[in-house]
Amino acid sequence: MKSMTGYGSSTFELPACPLLFEFTIQSVNRKNLDYQIYVPQEWSDLEPKISEWTKDQFIRGRVMIHLKINKKKQKENGFSLNNTLLDQSIEDLSDFCNQRNIPLDLNPSLIIKLNQLLKDQEALPSWQETESVIKDAFCEALNHWQTMRMTEGEALKNDFDQRMGSLEKLVESVEALATSASIDFSKKLIDRLNSMNLEIDLEDDRVLKEIALFADRSDVSEEITRLKSHIDQFKHFIASPESIGRKMDFLCIEMFREMNTISSKTQQIEVTKNIIEGKNELERIREQVQNIE
Repeated sequence: MKSMTGYGSSTFELPACPLLFEFTIQSVNRKNLDYQIYVPQEWSDLEPKISEWTKDQFIRGRVMIHLKINKKKQKENGFSLNNTLLDQSIEDLSDFCNQRNIPLDLNPSLIIKLNQLLKDQEALPSWQETESVIKDAFCEALNHWQTMRMTEGEALKNDFDQRMGSLEKLVESVEALATSASIDFSKKLIDRLNSMNLEIDLEDDRVLKEIALFADRSDVSEEITRLKSHIDQFKHFIASPESIGRKMDFLCIEMFREMNTISSKTQQIEVTKNIIEGKNELERIREQVQNIE
């Protein structure tokens, strides 16, 4: 069982590139699948590759994948030089000046300005040349994301186990109370007739017919059977490694339906109390089910 809520991240660097890259994957619950990929404009053709890497990883939920670019952390003195690009730029600048007989004064001020200019004009290298590094970083973020989803899924699983146990006891209580519904009605009917000083013949067809009609209208054995079946199926889904969020949500709806039917049939106060408590418990379960993949 996995939650649809998760977060994962990883950072990486590329050779001869002064930038720091970060992958983030975050997801929230959603009825259907909606995933979006955000990468730098220069690497727009990386999106199909990421889609290929994530094939079969997402079933439903809103998933957002970001590839962010940050400047590398500066040294403690707050100043950093891109040696590779500076060396190449100074060499190109020297060649340019020599060809035109322009004197070149390489002083610290010029180097600092050139270094700043290079930072402002930093370009991304081709991602195809370092695809393996990028893929490894992405898979690391993906693993962190999956781990968080499984951890939360395990917590939800334990919560479902407890709540299903409580729901099972409530249904058993309703079943036990419902067996005496006809007897309770018969007693109330006789007491009511006696209070009216009417002579009562317990073998009177009219009395027996009234009791029989009530017994038929108040019979909830079918609803109890279906409720138990739904609970057993739900418990089976809890232990399933598959994506079962939609199935669990459907079972919750069906259990609500059965409880509503029992509530409309019964005249027993204790049964009504148990049904209300059961529906409250089921509502809490369904709220959590919305987070299950």
